[in-house]
Amino acid sequence: MWLILSLVNASVSGLQNAYYKRAAIQINPILIAWSVLVVSGLLFSPLLLLGIPKLDSIFWITVAIRLILDSAAFVLYIKGVQMAPLSLTIPMTSLVPIFSIATVFLVNHQAPSLLGLIGVVIIVAGLYFLNFDRDTKHLFSPFQAIFQQKGVLYVAIAAILWSIIIALQKLAIDHTNVNFYVSFFQLLWATCFTPIALLTDRRGFLSLFKPGLAKKLVPAGMFDAVQVYAQFSAYLFAIPVYVMAVGSTAILFSSFFGWIFFREKVKTHLIPTILIVVGIIILALAQMPR
Repeated sequence: MWLILSLVNASVSGLQNAYYKRAAIQINPILIAWSVLVVSGLLFSPLLLLGIPKLDSIFWITVAIRLILDSAAFVLYIKGVQMAPLSLTIPMTSLVPIFSIATVFLVNHQAPSLLGLIGVVIIVAGLYFLNFDRDTKHLFSPFQAIFQQKGVLYVAIAAILWSIIIALQKLAIDHTNVNFYVSFFQLLWATCFTPIALLTDRRGFLSLFKPGLAKKLVPAGMFDAVQVYAQFSAYLFAIPVYVMAVGSTAILFSSFFGWIFFREKVKTHLIPTILIVVGIIILALAQMPR
C-alpha cells in the first residue's frame, strides 16, 4: 500500500511541478504558494468533521517549527522552478531522502534496514545519473548548476529544509492522525500565510480572486491536495525515508512534463530509470513484513 501511495505522490507531484512553471510565468511565486494552500486546505477541511484528537505539547511544537520551515521551503521551491529548467531544478530534490536518513533517525528513532539503505542509495544514484553531464564526464556535474543558477540553489535549499520537515510531519501524525493533521495544518498554514501574501503584492493578491486567474490556480491546489494526502498516508505503512525515496521519482515525471509543455531538453533516461526501478523494488522487499 505504501508503494502505491508513494507512486501516486510522485506522479501527481511531477504534474504539479510542470503546472507551477506554467502558472508562475507572470505571477508572484508567493501568491501561487498562498493560493495552493487555500485550495488544498478547503479541500481537506471536511476531514475535521471526523473529530479532533487530544493535542499535546509535542504536536504544537512540531506545528510551529514546520510553519516556519515549510513556508520558506515552499517559496524557494516555487521560485526556483520558475527561474530554472525543470530538468535542473527537480533533481535537487534527490537530496531529500539522503538527509532524511539522519533527521528521521534523530527525531523519529527510525532507520532503514541494510536492504532498505541499499535501495535508497540505488534510487539516488539513478536520480544522479538522470542529470549527469555526459559531455564533461565530471563527477559532480549534476550539482554544478547549484553554483551557476540561483533557481537550482533555491530548490537545493528547499530540499534540505524538507528533510527536516519530513521528520516533523511523521512526529505530528504519530501524536494525532493523518486526517486531522493534514486538514488542520493546511488550513492553519493558509491562514498564517495570508498576511505574507497580502503584504508582498497587494495588487497581485487581489487579482487572484478574478475568475480567469483563479481558474488557472485551482488545479495546482488540487494537485497539492492529492500528493500531500498520499504522502502522509504512506507514512502509516513505511518509514519516511522509503516514502521520500520513491517520491523523489517525481523527477522522471517532471522531466517528462517539462519536455511536453516547455520543450525542455532531457537526457537519455533508460539507465537511470532502470536504476530507480530496481531501487524501488528493493525498497518494496525491504518493507515487506517478516
